[in-house]
Amino acid sequence: MKPEKDGSRPVVAWVVGAALVAATYIYFLIFAEFAFLELVRDVAGPRLRAVMALLGGGGVAGAWAAARVFRTARAATLLARGLQGCAGAAMLAPFAGGPVAAGAIAAAVGLALGWTTVVLAAALRNGVGGRRLGLCVGAGTGTAYAACNVPALFAAGPATQALLAAGIAILASVLPWPRANGSTEGSETPPPRVNQAHVLAWLAMFLALVWMDSAAFYIIQHTSGLRAVTWGTPGLLWTNAAVHLGAALLAGAVLDRGGRRAVIAGATALLGLGSLALAEVVRLPLPAGWWYTAGVSLYSVALVEYPARTGGAGRAALVFAVAGWIGSALGIGMALDLHRVPATFVFAASGVILLALGRVRGAVALLVGLFVLVPAGQAAEDADAVLRGREVYIAEGCIHCHSQYLRPRVAADVERWGPAGARGTPAGDPPLPGNRRQGPDLSRVGNRRAPEWNRLHLIAPRAFLAGSRMPSYAHLFAAGDQRGEDLVAYLTSLGEDTTGERARMAAAWQPADVAPVAPAEARRLFTLRCAPCHGNDGCGDGPLAVRLTVPPPAWRGTAWRHVPPGPEAEAALARIIKFGLPGLPMAGHEALGDAALRGLARHAETLRQAPDLASLPGAPR
Repeated sequence: MKPEKDGSRPVVAWVVGAALVAATYIYFLIFAEFAFLELVRDVAGPRLRAVMALLGGGGVAGAWAAARVFRTARAATLLARGLQGCAGAAMLAPFAGGPVAAGAIAAAVGLALGWTTVVLAAALRNGVGGRRLGLCVGAGTGTAYAACNVPALFAAGPATQALLAAGIAILASVLPWPRANGSTEGSETPPPRVNQAHVLAWLAMFLALVWMDSAAFYIIQHTSGLRAVTWGTPGLLWTNAAVHLGAALLAGAVLDRGGRRAVIAGATALLGLGSLALAEVVRLPLPAGWWYTAGVSLYSVALVEYPARTGGAGRAALVFAVAGWIGSALGIGMALDLHRVPATFVFAASGVILLALGRVRGAVALLVGLFVLVPAGQAAEDADAVLRGREVYIAEGCIHCHSQYLRPRVAADVERWGPAGARGTPAGDPPLPGNRRQGPDLSRVGNRRAPEWNRLHLIAPRAFLAGSRMPSYAHLFAAGDQRGEDLVAYLTSLGEDTTGERARMAAAWQPADVAPVAPAEARRLFTLRCAPCHGNDGCGDGPLAVRLTVPPPAWRGTAWRHVPPGPEAEAALARIIKFGLPGLPMAGHEALGDAALRGLARHAETLRQAPDLASLPGAPR
């Protein structure tokens, strides 16, 4: 297909190019980011992170493999093979029967998708021409985002989404990809030459944007209140679809006029302001989700247009491997157990982008905000959440079963619930000493329980301890209801003044020199209190494990992570069982006696040393 003087191609080539971009983005958005994770979450269990690591590793490997074999004359064949691989992996995903199968499918998804994105970006400029390349990418990107926000597709089950993504990939694989200047290798229009510093600057900008977006997306998806106001209703989804399409088309038009820097600056501003508004750090005249959505579309178009216009397969592989796959992994890893995008990170990422754009003064201004303005505003918002959470604590009647008063001269109180600290009486107006101590004292719960544990326990207390008298407060965490998160913030604040003292007290504690409970009793206690997370055999596969951001490890045949070897191992294990691990979801069992703690420690060591499940007493033969 002979290029015209203005670098354009016939309309059919432009349409095919946009359709291929749309198909690839739909596959990524609705399947790789949504459906696949839901399909393998339960079967992968505590190995979910390993499965996701295989997905990202496959993406990087597929991108570099495609760069090595890419030839313009073979673009149609290479692209079809990649899309067919995507389709095959998606069709297998609903049938993953365990972590090994899930990992293999994850690697296949990553390989096929990494291959496809690099081949498409490398071939796009010669296929559709340079004059309307940005608009082609914008039309495809906007169409994909809009389609994924159609309520029927967005709300479909993961198996349906996987099969739909596979069907779209199959259809895209048979589209007639235009050949550039005939079919001979080397006859394509060469891309403009750019220096290494230019490439590194753009790579840093895309990495910062993908990192910020991935963190924001994960937090929104896993925080009921944010999800409700961002894409929680059909009306919001339709609005998101329109904003995505409009912003993507605008980005494409601006890119075709050489405005890539303007697109990146706009994406940074919109994405950053949207993230800050969702975290309630700033207030905007329009819904925060609109700002976030528009920013995502702007940079997503530039992410494809930049390697397509300025470089070949090698540059596409570099951009997609580093900014795409690694940036996504860094964003999701940072967002675990967060329920707002950290304002400090938004400012830091925006500063990196401004420096890369050569806007030194703007970057300095952001640094001032990072170290002066944001912490003050964030502290005020945190304080407001704590105050609101205290009102929820009172309104829900928590004072009827939980005290907030330690008797400093009662050793059992101090050992179980925490040091009394400088304050001898309950704080706050009104004070909340509690009516009866039906459950644990909560005056120091913030240095005994992680926010994640408090959240999950409030939602389903009997999932942690069968027969617990505590009722479920899941209604506080319903979509659009902030009360649950405010209550968690309040509980986290309790005991802040004694965190260091509590840690020193726990480190110095030693179990009494008493005989442990009998093995049968230790096994019963383990099943009741520990198995919900660790599993009956210490394999980290308890029913709650998949809901934890840091799932418990499988013990069998491995060394303890937090227990030193030697004669003090049993005491150290008992200490962890009693006091938990600060900063991790592992909670303590403060009310257990020393005999029970020693028995549980020995039972855990027995499980760790067991060669396999078949050798355990009572295992099926």
